[in-house]
Amino acid sequence: MYIPITVDHIARVEGKGGIEIVVGDEGLKEVKLNIIEGPRFFEAITIGKKLDEALAIYPRICSFCSASHKLTAIEAAEKAIGFTPRDEIQKLRELLYIGDMIESHALHLYLLVLPDYLGYGNPLSMVDKYKKEIEYALALKNIGSKVMDYLGSRAIHQENAVLGGFGKLPTKAQFEELKRELKEALPLAEYTVELFAKLEQFSEVEDKENVHMAVDPRDGVYGIYGDYIKVNDGFKFPVEDYRNHIIEKVVEHSFAKHSFYKEKPFMVGAISRVVNNADLLYGKAKELYEQYKDLLRYDNCFANNFAQALELVYFTERAIDLIDETLAKWEIRPRDEVELKDGFGVSITEAPRGLLVYALEVKDGKVAYADIITPTAMNLAIMERHVRLMAEKHYQDDPERLKLLSEMTVRAFDPCISCSVHVVKL
Repeated sequence: MYIPITVDHIARVEGKGGIEIVVGDEGLKEVKLNIIEGPRFFEAITIGKKLDEALAIYPRICSFCSASHKLTAIEAAEKAIGFTPRDEIQKLRELLYIGDMIESHALHLYLLVLPDYLGYGNPLSMVDKYKKEIEYALALKNIGSKVMDYLGSRAIHQENAVLGGFGKLPTKAQFEELKRELKEALPLAEYTVELFAKLEQFSEVEDKENVHMAVDPRDGVYGIYGDYIKVNDGFKFPVEDYRNHIIEKVVEHSFAKHSFYKEKPFMVGAISRVVNNADLLYGKAKELYEQYKDLLRYDNCFANNFAQALELVYFTERAIDLIDETLAKWEIRPRDEVELKDGFGVSITEAPRGLLVYALEVKDGKVAYADIITPTAMNLAIMERHVRLMAEKHYQDDPERLKLLSEMTVRAFDPCISCSVHVVKL
């Protein structure tokens, strides 16, 4: 006799997915993450499109991390046509990307994850008792959004980031405004670390085989851009070799592929960045890392939540530093002319949820080939494995308790299910 325990819709994640746990007379039989959102073929629909048109389409993959998609696609395209942006343009792109990081982390931690830890079914029900936390969440979200609005021309689907640079740049006064508001937000980010340090640190999921993959940051600066990928087993490979080391496979129960490294699941995201690059943290983030590093466990997916809190501090500090560098060089030319040549380029950056791959081939000014692998597509296999580890410990518990713990395991990865969907079931 088999008893199915089903979560039809995982709450408080982007996109539609479910969990199916089957318990039999002999114990736990099966665990599946069912990714059932309709497929969207963003690679295919851009084939034959003019390059600038395709670059406007890619951010539509996701509203949560549209800046990540836009900027990664632009770097891949510029590599394909043989263009290298000036240093100040690259720094401003990093600042735009950081706006995405701050907004995404704040929303995930306070509105999607925190209700679980405090015993609420949704963030709205927290308002009376935890008004300060909701206000902090919105303040952090708003400054991240404002950074993207000022640099990208809008908070989502940023059209102002273009080949060669930006359509226009914020004024000096706007940069100074951002700096002032980021400084005001820094204590809120620090509070987030202290808050999550006090929450229950789940230990049911202990995966000693956990493998973490992250960008090897360019110029030795913790963060987003790099030309190599680091793995915590000591291996490193150039981004152009991603197809040899990130292997996607179709699975029957999912509209999204699963990804493997050396035939095993692996993890990407904030905890993977910290595991691989903690030595590059600086400032208050470095102090907090040293204080709480025992909570940043490589073998526990729930540590991803705490790593995001730590990154809120780091990226807020980094954004202030980047604005200082920008103001010191003021005034900056927003864009350089580019010549569309034929070629192939690969960019892998650190989106809020982990590694984001774009590979583009350009011919006659049009996209001839496109390949995109999103962070959630990389995390699905390890996510499913960790739900199983949770179920192995709790399948004899009350089914509602098991459902909650399983959903919390998924939410710890901060999945963006819509981004991950790239196949169709026939």
